[in-house]
Amino acid sequence: MTQHAATVEQKYKEFVERIVATDAVWGLTKDETWATSSSQEFEDTEVILFWSGKEGAAACAEDEWATYTPESITLVEFLENWCVGMYGDELLVGADWDTDLSGKEAEPLVVALDVVNKLKAKGKTLEFTQYDSQDEFEEQVIEALDGDK
Repeated sequence: MTQHAATVEQKYKEFVERIVATDAVWGLTKDETWATSSSQEFEDTEVILFWSGKEGAAACAEDEWATYTPESITLVEFLENWCVGMYGDELLVGADWDTDLSGKEAEPLVVALDVVNKLKAKGKTLEFTQYDSQDEFEEQVIEALDGDK
């Protein structure tokens, strides 16, 4: 693994750790539009950018996003609505990208599973609104991921 790849993976782990700790995920928005970028890894694939803190999002509010503002969503909303919806739309999660617009591009259900695993490791349980329990959400995510193999 290259130094850059190791750094990207470490930043991703910190992203998961921090959003579990704060129960919040940040994006950049303008008039209901969220900041996106083209994937650097996959042709014709969009990446929706998320940060673990307001300061990371605010730092990227420049150039074409100069008029965008940081907005937070709850961790449950991120998992239920964003990760599941993005999976259906074949979009990727950009986790804690830096101002050079580089960082981890991840499958949204993989991110969701990483978050659930971190929640379990921390002994935390979220109250889901569209699933009966965190366990049911996890089962559905694993089933969908297994179906993709």
